[in-house]
Amino acid sequence: MINEKSNLPPFESVESKSSKIYNYGYGILIGFTFIFIVLILFALPFLVGFDKNVLIISFLLFLTIVLIVLYLKKTMKHTTTIIDNLGIHYINRFNNKVIQVILWDNFQKVEDFKGEIVGVSSSSDADLLKCDVFSKMIGRGKYSHQAFFWFILDNNKVEAHKETFSGNHIFSMIYSNKLELVRGLLLGLAHFRPDLKIHSKAFSLYYINPDNFEVDYEKRREDLNSATFIMILVVIVVVFVMLFVFF
Repeated sequence: MINEKSNLPPFESVESKSSKIYNYGYGILIGFTFIFIVLILFALPFLVGFDKNVLIISFLLFLTIVLIVLYLKKTMKHTTTIIDNLGIHYINRFNNKVIQVILWDNFQKVEDFKGEIVGVSSSSDADLLKCDVFSKMIGRGKYSHQAFFWFILDNNKVEAHKETFSGNHIFSMIYSNKLELVRGLLLGLAHFRPDLKIHSKAFSLYYINPDNFEVDYEKRREDLNSATFIMILVVIVVVFVMLFVFF
């Protein structure tokens, strides 16, 4: 699909909204887990003394602490995503630091990209790689998720950019207005970069009408209800099978 529209809806900037209950609950859980493991690590030798088993357990606890620290370091970046007439801004609201800015002019054509994209196959996803902006499901099973891909100029080199429209901070990971952010991106591209080709799935996966850029919330609600019903049905079947097998 090529952005060549004359009657576009007006573009308005959009800012991400965090799902505070989930985000703060998750962040507090990680914090308490970290503190609890640290306390056990220091208290264990005094409670049970030193022996080989204690040393092994202490090492495993220390390794867990290191992994949590690395995870926290990785997830202490942007909390907020803003899409405006300049481009996309990634901001950390806790320290008011701008993490990254992608201007509309930074978007590049796919033919200028010479590398490979993790999760995107040059054979099975050949139709996607004909477009400058596309979206697809990546990962497997419970780790699968939707992601956007586009190409930007970074240090005089065209790189692939992956976007999931979520925060990168333990207190701001889930956005409650993801569909509005996607709409803002697509409408912004239509206004400011009509030369770029956008794959049709970038619209359909997020329930966005490519003609008027309206979000079909009713269709999304129906799909969520159907998915929930199927999950409940699967759980019921599994429970009955377990009861039949074990009792």
